[in-house]
Amino acid sequence: MSRSNQRFKRTVNAALERFSGLAPGDLLGTEAQLAEVLGASRTTVRSVLEHLRDTGMITWEGREKCLLRPPRPEDFFKDSEVVAPLEQAERAFLEWILRTDLPPGSTLKESEIARRIGAPLPLVHELMIRFAPLGLFSGTSGKGWLFAGFTRSFAEEMFEMRLLVERHAFARLLKVPPDGPEMRQLAEMERRHIALYALGDSQMNRFPALDAAFHRLICDGAQNRFVNGFAQQIALVVHYHYRWNKRDEASRNRAAIAEHLEIIRALLTGDKVKARRAFEAHLATARTTLLASAQWD
Repeated sequence: MSRSNQRFKRTVNAALERFSGLAPGDLLGTEAQLAEVLGASRTTVRSVLEHLRDTGMITWEGREKCLLRPPRPEDFFKDSEVVAPLEQAERAFLEWILRTDLPPGSTLKESEIARRIGAPLPLVHELMIRFAPLGLFSGTSGKGWLFAGFTRSFAEEMFEMRLLVERHAFARLLKVPPDGPEMRQLAEMERRHIALYALGDSQMNRFPALDAAFHRLICDGAQNRFVNGFAQQIALVVHYHYRWNKRDEASRNRAAIAEHLEIIRALLTGDKVKARRAFEAHLATARTTLLASAQWD
């Protein structure tokens, strides 16, 4: 799949998420406004609007674009069509590890990993290098990797680092001006959370991606490339590395959405004391949930 086609499909899904919170008859805004909130070029936005018009979801006459019907699950492109190859490989690799209950101390060859997940060797090598700083794997001779295991101590150490990084980033976010671009991003994040919360429990499996985007927005406040890289790895650890207990997944995700919304709304209204208090409460809940819901080696 070409990058441009992948970008188009990602933008379609982002537009569908945005329109999920609207009602038939609502106007969709200008191309410039949509380009800003979707993080895409006007050319891509026009292609997306043409696609949605062809599916009968919107009308588009001149500058006026109107929603005819709310998005349905089948309108979205599958993750396999919109996720970058490296991220697909990460998910496939970690799901394979958890599915096979790979024991700590196991040694894996890059050629074996490539065969198991159906990814090219260069991509697997890049993948393993990305995991190495987390301490999950350490390199051995002959392009082999030693698996340390998903231990409780690993999770606790990871969360200590998460607290340091996100608290620092959040303190910077509290200082942004009311008219800064971060506020527009927060407003869009609020809308996305409301739209997802309105959907049925069967759609709550879409929360991990939204959760990652929310925490990435917080970490962006630090304006530090190393913080951003760490945030991406944390998202993988929390949502793909651990074998969550599925029994209360939907209610757990709904509770997290509500906590996110409390933080976002406090930031949007300038209530810094409430925002910090809500953020600390959310971190405490996230730690408790992680340690209670994961299965440990």
